[in-house]
Amino acid sequence: MRKLIAIAALALMMVPALAQNHTDYTLPQQPKRAKYVDFPSQDQGLWFAVQVTPGFADGFFAQADLIAGYRAGEFFRLGAGLSPQFSGNGLSLPVYLDLRGNIISQESRMAVPYWSMDAGYSFLANNGLYLSPTVGVRVGMPRNDFIAGLTYILIAPLGAGGPYNAVGLRLGYEF
Repeated sequence: MRKLIAIAALALMMVPALAQNHTDYTLPQQPKRAKYVDFPSQDQGLWFAVQVTPGFADGFFAQADLIAGYRAGEFFRLGAGLSPQFSGNGLSLPVYLDLRGNIISQESRMAVPYWSMDAGYSFLANNGLYLSPTVGVRVGMPRNDFIAGLTYILIAPLGAGGPYNAVGLRLGYEF
């Protein structure tokens, strides 16, 4: 009989718990902070490059490049560049479009070959059409890497005068 009374008492204690409406509780909410974005692993988006190019023309010359653009993937980037150039002829200021990309995928490699083609116009000392193809190697992560390449620079004046030719070693950092 004691067991029956204990079971009946337990059942009577459960009746109020079962009769309650359980919709009063509060669920945990999402934190109010920005979601994490892993930018180094993204194939698309803005990219920037800073480069220096020492080399030889009629004498020693030096060039510094600042490039900003859009990365459509690891095989194609399009950007706009500005590169003050100091040479025996004086100061030149090429403004150009920069096309570049990897030759092979960098997904599982630390170093890959890359190509680059700059085309635009040079102002100040050497006025004229500016072309600069580059072939080199990119070392590092897909979005943060050092670059080194061999470049040829041609500034062809639109008027009288011969072209300005130079060969240089392009060193830089892309991010």
